[in-house]
Amino acid sequence: MRRAAALAAAFAIAASVAAARADEPPPLSQGALARGFALPNLGRPALLAPGSRHLGLDLTDVNEFADKSNAQESLLADGEAAQLSLDYRRGLADGWEAGVFVPALIQGGGFLDSVIEGWHKVWGMPNGGRENFRKNRYRFEYVRNGQVLLDVSQPSAGIGDLQLGLGRRLAPNLALRGMLQLPTGDASHLGGNGAFSGALWLDGALPLNFLKGLSLQASGGLSYTGGGQVLPQLQKHLLPLGALGLEYQFAARWSAGLQIYFHDAPYRDTGLAPLTRVAAPLSARLSYRAGPRTTFHFGFQEKASVLASPDFGIFMGAAFD
Repeated sequence: MRRAAALAAAFAIAASVAAARADEPPPLSQGALARGFALPNLGRPALLAPGSRHLGLDLTDVNEFADKSNAQESLLADGEAAQLSLDYRRGLADGWEAGVFVPALIQGGGFLDSVIEGWHKVWGMPNGGRENFRKNRYRFEYVRNGQVLLDVSQPSAGIGDLQLGLGRRLAPNLALRGMLQLPTGDASHLGGNGAFSGALWLDGALPLNFLKGLSLQASGGLSYTGGGQVLPQLQKHLLPLGALGLEYQFAARWSAGLQIYFHDAPYRDTGLAPLTRVAAPLSARLSYRAGPRTTFHFGFQEKASVLASPDFGIFMGAAFD
């Protein structure tokens, strides 16, 4: 109850301050061990008009920590990743849209550990034991039956996995979208997992007439990831995914958004919660439309499923239409 109340209070604060266009979802901040899977942004029920263009620039910073073990295996996941991404889309004829998403990653110990511990203390949320470890450390290690299957401790910088997208309008508030993810990220530094992957999903929206400017969004689909290089013994290939979101435009230039994203656990045959629980990152976004073609937004991401998603993330960005 304390956790639910904290999340509700955080969104209320967000709503009282500032969402870009109703079809622009918050950026998804993934954990390092999920980054190589095809997990697209969900929540774009409208496609661009023919000839129209969209350019989105986002800077995100996400921090994660997990230290779990049992008689056969142990996992340590401790690090932070900053991502600068470019999202370009163009409207095509006959209700089609195409786009490309390019992420650049910097991974290391970061700076948010102390901030997160304080944030969790204020809202009564669990720290998962991170307060017992050295601050701002970078280490991802998985050991099974005495064999080290993953050991990454060197900070890195580089391009992540590129995504090529295609969308088709099915109805005014319904779109079918697909994505192909290319293995351009360095799997040895958890910038990807070295496999081609893709996803297919539906994005829909429904206006809620009891409050002007409020709409409900829903998405659902399936992701497929080929055999990769990050814990290949445990990797799943098919992952159901989906999202639910609320958008509220409460002023001519201001709006607020809340989205919870779900995807199945990307690993199997393990008893460790960070690898087996359904992930459910929750994002609250604030935005301001500075002009007819320019929107600025910022917000944060918190885990709604303990251990299965990064502990905390912040983001800011701009969109140009």
